[in-house]
Amino acid sequence: MKNKIYCPVCRVHFVFKDQLEPGTEVICQVCGAKLEITEVKEQVSARKALQEPEEEIYDRVETYAQLKGYVFDENKEDIMIGLLEKKGRFGDFYCPCRFDNVPENICPCQETRQNAVKKDGSCLCGLFYLPGQVLS
Repeated sequence: MKNKIYCPVCRVHFVFKDQLEPGTEVICQVCGAKLEITEVKEQVSARKALQEPEEEIYDRVETYAQLKGYVFDENKEDIMIGLLEKKGRFGDFYCPCRFDNVPENICPCQETRQNAVKKDGSCLCGLFYLPGQVLS
């Protein structure tokens, strides 16, 4: 059975093939966010899994990098601090190198999810890299 799930983080639907029940945790295949299934009907409802902010963003970027085959460089920790600061000031993990705190800039940002890393070798802020492209 295929289940269509809406991710409240990246605001995209993705298909999950396994059987789902309320309370099940799944990973968004688009952005790497950990989600908890809240309702299973014609359409599956989900919310972000309850996590401390630091755990949430570290899990998300590690999972996203793993899903896409990306790597990090030595600036990862500085970027993670910027993401956590934006979460504290503006309520979500907006890309620290962007001025606009809009849903499209929640990490991983829409540009990154739309293959900017494959095209440019890294994302704009330098968090995600293609293997062999790290500039460290």
